[in-house]
This record gives sequence, C-alpha cells and structure tokens, in this order.
Amino acid sequence: MTEACIVGWAHSPFGKLDDPDIESLIGRVAGAAIADAGIAPHEIEGTFLSLFNNGFSAQDFPSSLVLQHLPEMRHRPITRFENACASGSAAIHGARDFLLAGRGRFALVIGVEKMTATPGKEVGDILLKASYQKEEADIPAGFAGVFGKIAEKYFNATAISPTRSRRSRRRTIKTASTTPTRRCGKTSATTSAGTFPKRTRTSRRR
Repeated sequence: MTEACIVGWAHSPFGKLDDPDIESLIGRVAGAAIADAGIAPHEIEGTFLSLFNNGFSAQDFPSSLVLQHLPEMRHRPITRFENACASGSAAIHGARDFLLAGRGRFALVIGVEKMTATPGKEVGDILLKASYQKEEADIPAGFAGVFGKIAEKYFNATAISPTRSRRSRRRTIKTASTTPTRRCGKTSATTSAGTFPKRTRTSRRR
C-alpha cells in the first residue's frame, strides 16, 4: 500500500493571539500550509477541518470559512471533524483515508480552536459537555473533575497511592529534562497548550 505523507505545514504563533475569531485563525495558516507544500490552492482536492466548538464560537459550520480565504477551493469537498480532544487526530486520519482511497492527490487538514475570548467559568462548562452528561454533568471541578475520577479509579485498581504517583511523575519530568530525545518528543506535540489554534498540515500521496 502506498502511504500518505506530509509535504507542507503551518501553525499560528504560540501565545495569546489578537485574532478575533476562528475564521481569522484559519486564514492565518491554511494558505501558508499550501504555500509551504509548493502547490497551488486549486490542487487541493479535499479539506478536513477539526474544531470542538460547543459554544466557544458563535459561528458554527466552520468548514465554509476556509473558502473565505481560499476561494479557489470552491466546489471541492470540505469535511468537519469533531471528536473532543481527538478532533485533530480524527481529521488527519480522515485525510489519510481520502488519499489512500485514491480520491485525490492532495488534501488539506486544518485544526482550529479559540478559547481565550471565553470567560474561564464558561470554558469549564463547555468542556464538561464533552463528558457523558447523564452521569458526569454535576461532577465537582468540571472537566478536570472527570479526569480526577478516572485517576481515582486507577489508584484504587492498582493500589498505587497518589503520593507515589506524584514522585514517579517528578522522576519522569527530571529524566525528560536531561534526555534530548525525550525533550524533542515533548516539544513535537501538535497540541498548543495555551495557544488553542492547532497546527495545519497539507498531505499528499506518494
């Protein structure tokens, strides 16, 4: 099987950005990723956009926003992926499947989020809606509390105390800070903590 590969990419700067909405964030990176691949926008035969919205943006149906910046891509399929924290990964897999199925030679993958315009309390409430509401809607501490419950079950099942786990985590962090390969792996993560707009990739089939 011929595998797909990444031939161009772009991402917004790290830090709190002045972009007013997800449309401007998409505009920052979509064309730049295509240019980095050395191709023209009309050569993109499928676009895959990931966004967990659920109230972060008043503008829904974000797939169409790509065309505000790249009108040459009109009348080509654009698909939105929403899979909570795995939205970006799902979009990448969707593009890969598209290419391996022979439906096109080039695909554009865009991941975008903007949380900084939303008050902190609302952010927690929005994220909590990605949980199973019938059982987890009233968990204290919101979405963080969901992960706390998961950790509690893990400690109970493995008989590992939280104190011992924290010591192990400190050893892991210390090792990672002194090992170049692990430090590189840590910085290569595509999730932009504190930035929220994610990396954009252009993929092609060999």
